[in-house]
Amino acid sequence: MNVLIAEDESATRMRLQRNLEKLGFQATAAENGAEAWKLFQEGEFPLVLTDWMMPEMDGLELVRKIRASGQQQYTYIIMLTSKSEKSELVEGMEAGADDFVSKPFDRNELRVRVRAGQRIIELEQALSLQNQRMKTDLDAAAELQSSLLPSRAPDVAGVSFCWAFRPCDELAGDILGVFKLGDNRIGFYVADVSGHGVAASLLSVSISRMMDPTPSPSSLLYETAPDNGELNIRPACEVLRELNRRFQIEECGGKFFSMAYGILDPSTRKLQLASAGHPPVIRVSKDQVAVALEAEGMLIGVIDDYEFEDCEVQLNPGDRLVAYSDGVVEQLDANDEEFSEKRLNEQLADTRKISLEEAIEKLESSVVAWSHEGHLNDDLSILAMDLT
Repeated sequence: MNVLIAEDESATRMRLQRNLEKLGFQATAAENGAEAWKLFQEGEFPLVLTDWMMPEMDGLELVRKIRASGQQQYTYIIMLTSKSEKSELVEGMEAGADDFVSKPFDRNELRVRVRAGQRIIELEQALSLQNQRMKTDLDAAAELQSSLLPSRAPDVAGVSFCWAFRPCDELAGDILGVFKLGDNRIGFYVADVSGHGVAASLLSVSISRMMDPTPSPSSLLYETAPDNGELNIRPACEVLRELNRRFQIEECGGKFFSMAYGILDPSTRKLQLASAGHPPVIRVSKDQVAVALEAEGMLIGVIDDYEFEDCEVQLNPGDRLVAYSDGVVEQLDANDEEFSEKRLNEQLADTRKISLEEAIEKLESSVVAWSHEGHLNDDLSILAMDLT
């Protein structure tokens, strides 16, 4: 480990250097704070041993410069001083010193204080390495989660799609999807897992995989007809019921989630919608009237035998549907005021005449701008579609 010494007294400087080298350190010596600062900028010194009183630049100024340098690795600083007043030692600590050695120094005191600094540096380096590995793992997990989002919109005549997804942390508890069901239906959902972090994101990944639209007897989105064995699209309420059966709170580490799931027939514009404690899907008419589709239901995971119900809606040409997570309406500004459903409905109505992509981009920007300094306090998910 490299140690930087700043000491203007030549005899003391030589003794310090010799003692540190006997302890197994590589010691570089400077005659004053200015020279030490130059050496510090040019090299890597996890530990600095500096005198307090020096010409050109004293120890306090050197300490302040090191602390203000913004280096990634922490530097442990020990000050050599003959000062003993508490107020003076407090001044040194406030400047950024970690420890003190009295002058004239005792080599045993020097040894134990330097060794203590070495242990702290090694611990900090180990924690830094562990944090870097954790960040790498989180980045990989975030990339995986991002890959589960729709890569492109389903190619369906009469319907166009757009979505926005912005986690508040590295990993999100939100997930959304839109896909073809059979030959002539569209399935879509937005889900929001309680909490944040790894546990919430793992559950959201599981939800995404459960909502795989590939037709098969084991698929959650289909059911086998008892009379002929054909695969039929499972009603929206039955999908939520099955999710509720599989994801009970006791088996999910105390986690539960809300969800809105809809099945749309583009040819008839009939919508089948079911909700599990999720914010209502908003229907915006071509006349710029925003109305909440009131599908109600309990959060998934709370009551194991809960009976969900479908809400059947006949949509019209020019209708716009917007599903979202509560991170949109519950986003807080600097005064802890929510973005609110009222603002959401007003903006959706005001932007009905512009393209779907422009409207959703504007909504996302508005919510981010509303949040305190652009820092979201919850994940933001929006899934929207226009009917022609």
